[in-house]
Amino acid sequence: MPAARPGAPASRPEHPASRPEPTPEGFMSTSAKITLADMALALRDEQLEAKVVHYKAELETSPELDAITAQVVAEIQSLQAAARTSNPPTMPPQSNVDRTQIEIELIQSLKEMLGRTFRKGKLATTMQRKLGEVSKGFARIFFESELHEKIRGSSGEIKSMRFAEQALYHTFTRNQEYLLRQLDGLTYVEASVAERANELFAQMIKDLRNDFLARTTPELNQLVKFLNEVLTTFFISELPAQLGELAWEVVKEARLGEAKIVGGYKISQGAFKQFRQAFERSFMRRLVPFAEDEILRRVRESEQPFRAETIRFVADPHIFTEVCEVICEAVYDMLYNDGFLDLPTDWRARLSATQ
Repeated sequence: MPAARPGAPASRPEHPASRPEPTPEGFMSTSAKITLADMALALRDEQLEAKVVHYKAELETSPELDAITAQVVAEIQSLQAAARTSNPPTMPPQSNVDRTQIEIELIQSLKEMLGRTFRKGKLATTMQRKLGEVSKGFARIFFESELHEKIRGSSGEIKSMRFAEQALYHTFTRNQEYLLRQLDGLTYVEASVAERANELFAQMIKDLRNDFLARTTPELNQLVKFLNEVLTTFFISELPAQLGELAWEVVKEARLGEAKIVGGYKISQGAFKQFRQAFERSFMRRLVPFAEDEILRRVRESEQPFRAETIRFVADPHIFTEVCEVICEAVYDMLYNDGFLDLPTDWRARLSATQ
């Protein structure tokens, strides 16, 4: 009788040979943080080009696991909301300005529009909502990492069992196919008994999984708190002061002065890919070093000790790929609504489906 694999974690691409790691004391070099940002960007491009639907929509889960995640997210302290204001600046038609003037106008427009979302001292309503999505995604990545026998990003390093539930969960999942065959090989008085035996087996694995994950939630709660504090500081303090430089980098690197300007939009659908790549590179090169330093500092200074594998987990590039997806796609939606760029039809439809 075929049976589901309730304990099998979803797979995701790995780059174990080159993945940077914090030291056991919780420090990372500048070059390691830049490498981490580049790895997160590469994962982002792989997912988009392969049209991968992220595990957060596809990961088979259970009401119990969802309840654990919901509890974690519910414990995050609510952040103050701020309303978005004002209208986008206007720009002369392309025919009336040369490329240099187009670049100047694009840089100024992009800086001003981003400034309404990333305001110094105030977290925009959109970003407040997106932080909740980031927190939930972070929790799922953490749970997924915990369910693996090997330390994520290593070349095959096996975790030491810290909890009895963890040891039993891995023992059963490792031998799940064999045990199911043994169940199927037994003689039953009626089919319903065999079905119930398989149901009990699946439920036992789920219970072990959820009991084990519940043991890890104190660390997760702290990490989620740290992540929200760090991202909030980045959005209302660190990034606003760099928006002019970021806008200049994006316009220059994406060669937007040469891009086609159409209708009421500044940037056409055809130029969106180069805009996205340039924007996300500039965004991540700022986010990752800042966030990694601040999260690791909080981990080092925390009164609650963290496991070695948890410290290494903080440098998982999937975390920053998730942040990039949630935040940057919200920015593109804002820029589309404000008339700065036109989104490809399939991209727009995907954004609408996830809102």
